[in-house]
Amino acid sequence: MHETSDDVRIEVEPDGMATVQHHLRYRVVAGNFKTFELVGVDPRGEITPEVAFTPEKGGTEVIARVERAPKAPGTLHIMIDEGKGLGRGTYVVDVSYRLDLVATKMLTRDGAMWKLAWTAPPAPEGHDGARVVFQLPAAPTGPRLAATAESTTTLSTLRRSAERDELELVRAHVPRGEAVTWAARVDPKAFPRVSASELRAPPPASVEPPSLIGSNLKRALVACGFAVLAVLLAALLRDKQKAVRAAAALRTARARPLVALPWGTGPFAYGIVASLALASLLWWSPIAGALLVALGMALAAHRSPLPITRPRGPGAWRPVSDPQALLPGRLAPLPTDALDVATTRARLVFAAIACGVVAIAWLLRARVPQISIALPLASAVLVPIFVTGTRSQMVPTPTELASRILRPARDALASAIDLAHVEVNTIGRVVGAGVAGARDAGGTSQAVDEVRLSCAPHDRTPGLRSIELALATCPRGHGAVPEVFVRFDDGSAAAERIARLARGVPLVPGRTPEERVVRLFPEEATPRAAAALVAKLVLSLEGRRATDRPDPPDPIRWKGKERRSPRAAARTSGVGGSPLGLACVAVATSAVPA
Repeated sequence: MHETSDDVRIEVEPDGMATVQHHLRYRVVAGNFKTFELVGVDPRGEITPEVAFTPEKGGTEVIARVERAPKAPGTLHIMIDEGKGLGRGTYVVDVSYRLDLVATKMLTRDGAMWKLAWTAPPAPEGHDGARVVFQLPAAPTGPRLAATAESTTTLSTLRRSAERDELELVRAHVPRGEAVTWAARVDPKAFPRVSASELRAPPPASVEPPSLIGSNLKRALVACGFAVLAVLLAALLRDKQKAVRAAAALRTARARPLVALPWGTGPFAYGIVASLALASLLWWSPIAGALLVALGMALAAHRSPLPITRPRGPGAWRPVSDPQALLPGRLAPLPTDALDVATTRARLVFAAIACGVVAIAWLLRARVPQISIALPLASAVLVPIFVTGTRSQMVPTPTELASRILRPARDALASAIDLAHVEVNTIGRVVGAGVAGARDAGGTSQAVDEVRLSCAPHDRTPGLRSIELALATCPRGHGAVPEVFVRFDDGSAAAERIARLARGVPLVPGRTPEERVVRLFPEEATPRAAAALVAKLVLSLEGRRATDRPDPPDPIRWKGKERRSPRAAARTSGVGGSPLGLACVAVATSAVPA
């Protein structure tokens, strides 16, 4: 006799009671059998005492009774009292019993769901196609296969209806003697009559409602913290704007915030927007928080200051020292240095703020959700305070422009011509005594509003006064292009040469009534092109240098006996210094034999 299959159907009711029905299939090869065993049945189940064996190929049903084995708990005896028992053939029988799933701990909590786990009796010889069907009351969430060791080799099929949900589990093969545990996750709402404390969460304990102050204390503290943050940010931006205005005033310029609000409300709006950005990133919409961060950065940003155009006051052009005017010296401090990321002090301040932001985000990461992302993103509103309104955006001073353009131009001029024959000076327009600017040749501190490079050949064309390399500032004042001024006397020889060199260039009056000026521009607005133009003008307007004239040759004199007549010797001795006389002397002496 062999047990070839065991299909199980478990019908679960809303109160947690289940009816387990085994559909067993036996094949009798020879002999007659009157007793069959079913091992591994839960001993707490209520057994249906009477069953019937039905032949598969048709025939008369055989009534049998089911009893528990007294000496083997969990074993059922299926006994046939009448006749000789079951002969050769294949028979099926349905054995059922009822179980309380809650009492037997087969129904347990599994997170928000419940887990129904039932262990089948071991197969004595193993069989293929083991199948279990769980029939449950309908629920909003359908049952599904639970994750167990056997779930990887189990197929599940869910069939849902208005009243019942069926979950069919199938395994391709069950080995001999293995007790398979079939498990499914079910919705607790399918069991409204189950009230076991281990399955249902206990009701909340009744507590007294907190007082008004106690319930809102946390919110009040958070609101105070955001208010303090807004005030600190507003004060920071106010100091930044004040420093930018002071630095721009030193350069005769006007500060320009990117978003200018009337009545000085920019810092207050900046503090409020920055605090709202952090709150929005933490508890509301990330998109709204990002937009508020962008608005806060716009409120804190500064554009380049705009130069204030004013007529120049009286001044005098004087020589200034080259190291002070052409070489970049130590920069004078500005009010914006404390919040300028290009300075060491501002870098330390910015690094300290960044470390503080990281430390706060790390300390509050377990108490405030998303603080580790929201706080660094909201801190981006501080970046424009350190990277805009800086020294690099200020209007450069005349000495700074000279060090950028005139110094490279002078170096290029020295490589183009020999400066030993050229007088090169640095001149500045002195408007009064001061601490900023340049120093004259004597070392006196003077305020200079323009620097030029003046040069002229030592042996110049008569009437040439100087050739000046100047800088024409851009309308915004943040850059300059080189230009050349040629100063000469009207009606002089230099005026004739300049008229041939610069045809069609208009003449403008100079500093004196008899002085005229020609304004020229290099082909490219670069220091090298400007130096090339100055070198060409110097060479073109240079007179003949005495040092360039060859020394006159010594007269050739006859050292032998004088054979000329005294009259001829006296006539030739008076013309030895002129080129023509020398030639004559050379011709006369060459005809005399040695």
